[in-house]
Amino acid sequence: MNDDHPMNFPETVIAGVHAAVASTLTCEALPVRHALRLLLSGQNTPIRALVTCSLYQAQPGIDAGTALDLIHISLQQLHAHVDATSGASALLGNAAAVLAGDYLTTGAFRLLVRCADMRVLALVSDAVNRASELEATQLGRDRGTPYDPSRCLQTRQRLAAPLGEAAGATGATLAGYPEPLAGAARRYGEYLVSSLVLQQEADAMPPSKARTALQDAALDLCRQATQEARAIAAATGNGRPLELAELITANLGAKASAYKPKISTSTSS
Repeated sequence: MNDDHPMNFPETVIAGVHAAVASTLTCEALPVRHALRLLLSGQNTPIRALVTCSLYQAQPGIDAGTALDLIHISLQQLHAHVDATSGASALLGNAAAVLAGDYLTTGAFRLLVRCADMRVLALVSDAVNRASELEATQLGRDRGTPYDPSRCLQTRQRLAAPLGEAAGATGATLAGYPEPLAGAARRYGEYLVSSLVLQQEADAMPPSKARTALQDAALDLCRQATQEARAIAAATGNGRPLELAELITANLGAKASAYKPKISTSTSS
């Protein structure tokens, strides 16, 4: 029986992410299930997996991209915020956040081993090392430092960059892209992942100039990612990166348009 409504590219990847997680992370403990909701719930986007698979949509791409998203949750949403008073770590509690994060990391590297490609393992290991160093450095800076919207924007973009770049680099490596095309893939991954991270930060903020600045920066990064995706499409005939970049740009643009009238209305009243 033919499917009259085949899944589009993002839906296919998301289904693959769910299957990869189900086959690798089988623990039913509540902290693990709660942590995985950060990736698998309908409100969250496995952006690193989408970036990798837009460049290489076979099973190794799904496994490697899913691994990067799991590492993001473990390192940047659980471990780096283990003493936070809000967010996922606060809901789980310190011990549960640490243990769930460790479990997600082991699952990520099981997926990377399944890829059976030492080049990919080296890329991801280097990215995790860079991201960990940045997170550790940032912990020392955050304490006692007055809030600066511009510095916050730069920090969030810098923290998101290693895993985003790795998503693009992994897809390019699996697809066999030569330089300088592989460089375009790395920049595409970095810009697109960073844009979504900034938008998620903005979504959690109340109406303010800082939120508007984050949304504007996210859209600008999306546009830069779109330029890199066009270069990839022109060189390879692969239109999936451009499809993904344009989809996210449209979503972020709609959010920004829906938000800005509220600001103008509130300030005029």
